[in-house]
Amino acid sequence: MLPSPFAHRTSSARRLAAAGLLACALALVPGLAFAQPAGGTGDGKRAAPTTSPQQPSAGGTNRSMQVPPGSWLQPRTQRAIVPALNENRFVPDEVLFELAPNVEAEVVLRRYGATLIARQRFDLAGVTIIRAKLEAGRDLRAVLTEMADDTNIAGAQPNFLFELQQDSQSRADTPAGAATASSEATTPATQPSLRLADPATAARGTAAVRRVLPPQYVVDKLRLGEVRKLAQGRNVRVGIIDSGVDMDHPEIQGSVVGYLDAIDGLATPHAHGTSMATAIVAHGELQGIAPAARLVVARAFGGPQAVSANGKSFQILTALEWVVQQRAKVINLSFAGPQDRLLSKALAGAKERGVITVGAAGNGGPRSAPLYPGADPSVIAVTATDAEDKVFSEANRGSYVAIAAPGVDVLTAEPGGRYAFTSGTSIAAAHVTALVALLLEKQPELDSDSARRVLAESAVDLGSRGRDPVYGAGRIDPPTAIARVLPVATARP
Repeated sequence: MLPSPFAHRTSSARRLAAAGLLACALALVPGLAFAQPAGGTGDGKRAAPTTSPQQPSAGGTNRSMQVPPGSWLQPRTQRAIVPALNENRFVPDEVLFELAPNVEAEVVLRRYGATLIARQRFDLAGVTIIRAKLEAGRDLRAVLTEMADDTNIAGAQPNFLFELQQDSQSRADTPAGAATASSEATTPATQPSLRLADPATAARGTAAVRRVLPPQYVVDKLRLGEVRKLAQGRNVRVGIIDSGVDMDHPEIQGSVVGYLDAIDGLATPHAHGTSMATAIVAHGELQGIAPAARLVVARAFGGPQAVSANGKSFQILTALEWVVQQRAKVINLSFAGPQDRLLSKALAGAKERGVITVGAAGNGGPRSAPLYPGADPSVIAVTATDAEDKVFSEANRGSYVAIAAPGVDVLTAEPGGRYAFTSGTSIAAAHVTALVALLLEKQPELDSDSARRVLAESAVDLGSRGRDPVYGAGRIDPPTAIARVLPVATARP
């Protein structure tokens, strides 16, 4: 039987509809239908579309599918920190790196012509770090650039350098008995220092001791007379990562319960570390803010008395790890330098464990870039003010500045029974660290965020109204801060 005209028309319509559907499909997914390797047309039957799949075709809306780029176009994981050309705060012939899983250290050391100095696990940062010395002539930046592409390495960076943020002064207008050698001066002080045991300190022929030290303006400024009635830092361990501390100084004697030398094992006393300890626990001729606190001291900064001591990333990480292990609840970091990825990870780890870290904002001046670890989000950054609540002229500014504390012409102690005036954000940070110790005595569960909030809410507002980049929330007010963490008395019926 011959097909009817109607059936013929229906079959034709179906074929036309199928062809139309096929054409629409090919138009919608040209990339899938015709894509060929770049630079050729495959078998010559079809040519790849010249219009990019990500761009609209001329005269119409792009209907192409978004295909993810190949792995060669994906952003590369930043394994290594290569310092900028204008950044020189690092040890030029040392590198710190972390191995990828199942990689032997000897393989990497041999490849980069390096010699192992130390290998250590840092639990706070969650890494095992190899400290290595590069062979003579190797450029650190070039090595780190190579390491960025090396799958045997999980992370690499320089061994950064940090500086203490304090200046002890021997000045012509310094009262007798207060001057001594500078911890950061380029030459030793010419004036002899005075010990309290010297004959000049006592009235001859009598048993009375004449006070020769000038008064501390910090005592009245921070209302320490009221503070003593509220808290003294009992049962609180305070960590200090700094230069060496003179544990035999009358202001500090008996307060140090743990000491680590992360440099050479010599535990050499230094003016800076001794000054920081004095600001916290002084209990002799001077008044520290938390005299009953106990110090856990880690020496990570080395150098002669006549110049500023410096510290390196590896030693600072070692010190931080140990201080946390010694159950310090608050740690003073009165030093400053470049941003350090490993140190930042360790500080975050300390914060997760409930440890509060307080750091100097830095003495780089108003135009300085942020300095670390003060600018790290895990650290409470402190700037310095004088007896009139004016900011220290050399203090850093910035949104990371959290709080201010006395730090200009502060009378403090130095090794060998000496005393000196000192200025900088270092001793200001030590004052805040001591205040946090007082808060912890009354509220042991206090964490970093809570401490930051208490300090800010109780501060004396300075400068622009409210928080500002010069003073942060304002100058600390210890009695008001302590009152905020005291338990609320239950009213009796």
